[in-house]
Amino acid sequence: MPSFCKSPSLAFVLLLPALAAAQPADEVLTWEESVRRAAAMNPDLRAARDSLRAADMDVRGAGSGFLPKLTGSAVKSDTSSTSVTTLGTQDYSAALTASQNLFAGFRDQAGVAQARANRTVAEANLRAARARLSFDLKSAFAALRSADDALVLSTDILRRREQNLRLVELRYESGRENKGSLYLSQATLSQARFETLQAEHALRVAQAQFARVLGRDDPQTIRLAGEVPIAVPPVQVDFAQAVQETPDQQRALAQVEAAKAGVDVAASTFWPSLDLSGTTSVQGNDLNLDDRRNSVSLSLTVPIFNGGKDYYGTRSASARESAAEAAREGLIRQLRAQLEQSHAGYVQAVAKLSVDEAFLKAATARSEIARSKYSNGLMSFEDWDIIENDLINRQKAVLQSRRDRVTAEAAWEQALGNGAIP
Repeated sequence: MPSFCKSPSLAFVLLLPALAAAQPADEVLTWEESVRRAAAMNPDLRAARDSLRAADMDVRGAGSGFLPKLTGSAVKSDTSSTSVTTLGTQDYSAALTASQNLFAGFRDQAGVAQARANRTVAEANLRAARARLSFDLKSAFAALRSADDALVLSTDILRRREQNLRLVELRYESGRENKGSLYLSQATLSQARFETLQAEHALRVAQAQFARVLGRDDPQTIRLAGEVPIAVPPVQVDFAQAVQETPDQQRALAQVEAAKAGVDVAASTFWPSLDLSGTTSVQGNDLNLDDRRNSVSLSLTVPIFNGGKDYYGTRSASARESAAEAAREGLIRQLRAQLEQSHAGYVQAVAKLSVDEAFLKAATARSEIARSKYSNGLMSFEDWDIIENDLINRQKAVLQSRRDRVTAEAAWEQALGNGAIP
C-alpha cells in the first residue's frame, strides 16, 4: 500500500475534489425562469386547467340533446319445440333506428345554459388559481431573497459584534471600561451567533417553500438571481368596477346563472315530450334476410303525476337560485372591503420602506461617528451601544420592509385577480 494512503487526513484531502464533484450544483433561477417553471409545473394550476377542459367537454356534451340519435342492433334467436312435427328454427334480424327529440320542455336549452355557466365558473377558478400562484410565487421568491440577505446581514452583524467586543476588551484591559460593558458585549456576540443560526435555518425553510410553489422536490439546490419586478401603486382606484372584474365576482355571477338554468331544467319535467323515430329492419331464417320492414313513429309523452318529485325538485332548484344570488350580494361587499384593505396595505408598505431606508441611512452615519468617538474615549459605552443596536434594528427593518413591499403588491394583484402567471 502506498505510504500516503496510510494517513487518514491526507486521504480525506485527496478525496475532497471527488466529494465536491459528487454534490449537486446549485441552480440559479431568475424571476422570469421561476414564472415559467411555476406555470408549467405547479399542480394546483394544472388541476384548474384540467377542470376547465372538463367543463368545455361538458358544454359539448350538453348540446347532444339537439342532435339525432342512431342505434343499431343484430339478433340471433333459436326456437326449439318438443313436438315431433315441429323442427327447431334459427331467426336472424338486424335493425337501424334513428330518433330525434322535437321538444323536451326546454330541458336541452337549459342544460346547455347550465353547462356554459359552469364553464364560466371553471374559467374564473383558473384565473383565481393563476392569481393565487402569482401571489405564492412572489411571496416565496421575496422570502427566499430576504432569507439569503438576512444570512449575509447576520454574518456581517456577527463580524461587527466580534470587532466591538475586541474594542471593549482593549478598553477594559486598559482600565477605561467596566466589567458590565464587557459582559454585555460578550452577550450580544452570543446573540449574534444565535441569530446567524436562525438565519441559516430560515434560509432552508424559505428554499423548501419556494420549491413547493415550483412543484419541485430538491429545495436545497435552488439559488435566486435578480428581484421581483415592482410597480408604483395606483393613486385612484374605481373599487366598484374593480369588484366586478374580480374572478370571485365572475364566479359568483356564473353560479347564479347556473342556478337559474337549474330551475329551468327542473321545470322541464312539467312539459310534454315530443319524439320522432324511424326504424328499418331485416329478418329471416338461416341468414337469408329477405323480410324488410320500415316504421316511423311520432310519440307525445305527457307527465301526469310522479309523487310530487317534479314539484319539490323545482322548489329546491328555486331555493338554490335564491341562495346563490344572496351569496353573490354578500360577496360583492366582502370583495369591496378586501380590495380597500389590500390597496391600503400596498400603499403603506411602499411608504414604510421609504421611511425605513431613510432611518437606515441616518443610523449608518450615526454608527460611524459613534464608533470613532467611543474609540477615542469621547462617548460612553451605553450611548455607543444604543446607537449600535439601533443600526442593527434598522438594517433588519429594511430587509423586512422590502419583503413586505413585494408581498403587499402581490396581495393587491391577487385581490384583483391579476398576477405574473400567464
